[in-house]
Amino acid sequence: MSKREKLIQKILKGNSEITPGEARKILESFGDAAEGPAGGSSHLTFRKANRPSVTIVLTQNPLKPYMVAKIQAVLKFERY
Repeated sequence: MSKREKLIQKILKGNSEITPGEARKILESFGDAAEGPAGGSSHLTFRKANRPSVTIVLTQNPLKPYMVAKIQAVLKFERY
């Protein structure tokens, strides 16, 4: 099993120990584009056509459960 697959399984299990870096890797692997405000905010919004956007806080380590739930929704949308 690849590192990506292990990380996907970790997220789908509802593990709350997901770091912002792990979330970024997964979302970018599905083709999401990261956008952040020009003012240097700690928030990043990941967008992809025909799917709701996901915002994560880079300084929140580990991610809050509601952020993990949004990433789980993306994985379900991508048929995982």
